[in-house]
Amino acid sequence: MEIAQLLSGHQYAIRGTASLVLQGYDMGVDDIDVLCDKATAEFLKLSYSESKQFKSYFGQKIVSGIQVEFMGDWQIKNSQREWSEVLVPTSINTKFININDINIPVTTFDFELHCYALMGRWSVFYKIKKSNPSLF
Repeated sequence: MEIAQLLSGHQYAIRGTASLVLQGYDMGVDDIDVLCDKATAEFLKLSYSESKQFKSYFGQKIVSGIQVEFMGDWQIKNSQREWSEVLVPTSINTKFININDINIPVTTFDFELHCYALMGRWSVFYKIKKSNPSLF
């Protein structure tokens, strides 16, 4: 809820396992990943960084005792060593979950599958796909 208050009026979505759990998928969550655009990253004063597999405006904060990682204009390097398109929340890859009368934007199952495929995390990809055959 604090994330929703902090980012009210900005372009963001909860992604990763937290997104999947909020949509009813049964799996463990260690932290909360927040995907955002460059403007939201600048609002959060995130620094641009690049690693072997990712590049984005990146930062971490503790919110209500939970580790939250923010990724703005996120890109993933695939197995062919090519950078993905810039990944930001859009009306196509985001939907809203209502929690205590607050609409929380979360990335869709198909967007998560796309991200896990780009990252080469095939065990998670197939676990999600198997539990949601209606997506295909």
